[in-house]
Amino acid sequence: MKLDLTHVTTGNTSIDINFAVKGAFNPSIFPNVGRLTFRHQEKDCLIMDSFASVSNMLEGTVQLPGTNTPIFAELPYIRMVDQAGVYRATSLTLPHRIASGYLLKNKSAMLNGKKFGEQIKAEIIAHGLHQTLLKYCPMSLLHGVWFSQLEGGNYKISKSITGSLLAIDVTEAIVGGVAMDGVWKSAETLDLGDFADSPKKASEAGVGMIPHSTTRYVCDRVVGSFQIGDLQIESYPIPTEGKRLLKALAVYEILSFIETVPMHRTDCNLQVIDVEINKPLNVGGQNISKSTEAKAAVEKALEDCQKLGILGTVQEVSVTLKEKVEKEKPAKDKPTAASAKSEENE
Repeated sequence: MKLDLTHVTTGNTSIDINFAVKGAFNPSIFPNVGRLTFRHQEKDCLIMDSFASVSNMLEGTVQLPGTNTPIFAELPYIRMVDQAGVYRATSLTLPHRIASGYLLKNKSAMLNGKKFGEQIKAEIIAHGLHQTLLKYCPMSLLHGVWFSQLEGGNYKISKSITGSLLAIDVTEAIVGGVAMDGVWKSAETLDLGDFADSPKKASEAGVGMIPHSTTRYVCDRVVGSFQIGDLQIESYPIPTEGKRLLKALAVYEILSFIETVPMHRTDCNLQVIDVEINKPLNVGGQNISKSTEAKAAVEKALEDCQKLGILGTVQEVSVTLKEKVEKEKPAKDKPTAASAKSEENE
């Protein structure tokens, strides 16, 4: 894999990756829409993963595999537990991150005996949105957040890192097979009377030889497009050390993705062919080309931010979560004989 840095420019960082796909693949299916296909330059294209989906994958590179803990011990975030102290989620995994309704709209969400939502709002008003996010959850500042619950201002931060995966020149591939039944020689002769839900056919009971088919895709290549909003990060009203931390995190996420290319779905195995970057991945004056170098840059930036006192620590917020109890509907009074006779006379 060769990084092409011949066309060095200023401005935002753009990374384009060509992937090969091993065999037929299974793309994302979007609710109420299905698979997203379109024509571009006389070729059929398909969105393999949207900006939101790729953002989730990039954020996932910061997590220790198989745990609820980030790789960087000094990275601040919110850890959410329920009333029994059982772990539920973090601001690194929750939808809308630190602005999740579980944290801000739940009146029971408490931090150190005080309502978490009120604390966040007070700090945003006193110190600004960017400074508050940097203190409590830098990842929310990097990946974007919107405090729609707060009134009196536009408390919204756009993403400083984005990405998408696009399949080029795609063709449908119908894949099928048969589920074999080694228990009963012929499903047609099996008595289904003892099966639940009174199935009329063996396939409804989940037995017998059941044919199946599904749609997969093959393509010429998959193009991954990633951007780091250097200009946006530089515009934030936070100390230089904080900006360096955000840039280091962004570089680490992208390089980790390139080096590991997680198989995030069954039947979706990507292999990097080449990578083209419009300018060097530079953090604090150092050009970085490996995730290990980016990891060291993140750790150094975290250390510098801690010394400056602009980062908080991991905070635990307790919320009350309980199952809704359906209220019994009051029974309607049955009409008495006298009232029924009265209605007839009207």
